[in-house]
Amino acid sequence: MSRHNYRRTGIRRWRYATAGRGSLGGGRFGALIGVVDHLTDSPHDGVRADDNHVYLWLAIADGPAQGRYECAINTESTSGSTAQYCLLEDETPGDELPEPGFLPVELSYAELGLNQAQFRPIVNDDLRALVGRLATACEIAVVYGVTYDNGKGMHDIHMNSGERTGRHPNRVRQDGAVAFYRRLDGGLIHRAWVLIKFNSQSLPRTH
Repeated sequence: MSRHNYRRTGIRRWRYATAGRGSLGGGRFGALIGVVDHLTDSPHDGVRADDNHVYLWLAIADGPAQGRYECAINTESTSGSTAQYCLLEDETPGDELPEPGFLPVELSYAELGLNQAQFRPIVNDDLRALVGRLATACEIAVVYGVTYDNGKGMHDIHMNSGERTGRHPNRVRQDGAVAFYRRLDGGLIHRAWVLIKFNSQSLPRTH
């Protein structure tokens, strides 16, 4: 098991899952950790592009979660609200990347200390371009979200809490995100977080 430090406020690491090969189990919130296989605008590697998502495919070479998985990342809203995003980057000492697999975890935007002022509107499809740039440069990616019903991928890779009562279900500590990792010279690891929410979801305005 990787010794990579997941102990950042708002993220709680649990033990590895034991889902069968090529399937993560359906309807489970967790972190899918793998090597970027490819990126596409078309769901299920089809021929029809989806204007509201970009599809990041992650590969896991071995272990209980061995397989290739589609991760549907929102680049626009489909529910009439406005999608927004935040990019956070940090560098930490070390040379060990997260170990591929699937982890049941908890993640909370509020407990991470995020506020509304950190989020920006999507302009000229810049979120899609950002995900493409980070995916191309990274060595490994971690996707936080909910598994497809068939266990073959991930969705709800955005904030899933903070909704007004009755509008959408609120999932406590089940906010989705993507983190891209790469090694730098000098014994550092660069991590880039992409965090997505909708204007119907509330966070503190500032700190």
